[in-house]
Amino acid sequence: MRKVALYAGISASYYSQIENNKRQIPKPNTLRKIAKGLRISETQIFELANLIPDELEENKSSAETPSGSRLNMMDHPLDLSGTATPLIPINDTQTKLRVPDNTEVFNKLPVRDAKEPVVAWLKVTDTNLMMLGILQNDLVVVDSAKDACQLSSEQAKLIAINLRPGKTTIRRALPVADGQVLLTTGFPTEKSVFLPRDEFETKLAGAVINLYRDIR
Repeated sequence: MRKVALYAGISASYYSQIENNKRQIPKPNTLRKIAKGLRISETQIFELANLIPDELEENKSSAETPSGSRLNMMDHPLDLSGTATPLIPINDTQTKLRVPDNTEVFNKLPVRDAKEPVVAWLKVTDTNLMMLGILQNDLVVVDSAKDACQLSSEQAKLIAINLRPGKTTIRRALPVADGQVLLTTGFPTEKSVFLPRDEFETKLAGAVINLYRDIR
């Protein structure tokens, strides 16, 4: 729910109230934002809201809530069937989300190859990433390109890394003093990991650039 709100450019609490039928049907412009957050079309969102497109053009400033109606967007899971475009625009920005060229989903990714960068799907198997906004069985898009994997001392970055053989996990990475990289899940009770930069590079699979959740 927080991710949908983030992509839609609205507050998570407001979106939660809509989902729980504690708010009236939003105005058309807000519905368009939510449609982008859910990765569904404007037509679908308007149908869910029982609004007719012709009426929307005449009433852009306000939208009446049909009596007894409810906007239930959780009935529409994200479509990861491969029909999505390779680049998805983010609302009110010039940024576009990248998606892999195919729909194959991996539980483990190889260490990044600087000469042959790839963009791949990774299914999250961890249960300790809630503080990072990631849940078990979420799908993340991992980019192994150099630009995507560049770390900054000013802002932590979500990365996919093979800390243990046979498993790719997600961590927040931040370069610190003495050539070390701090890896954390965000849980206060979970001990952070410090890796020398060279060792970090030998385990790094790529940077997390997108996250998708099956919304039901």
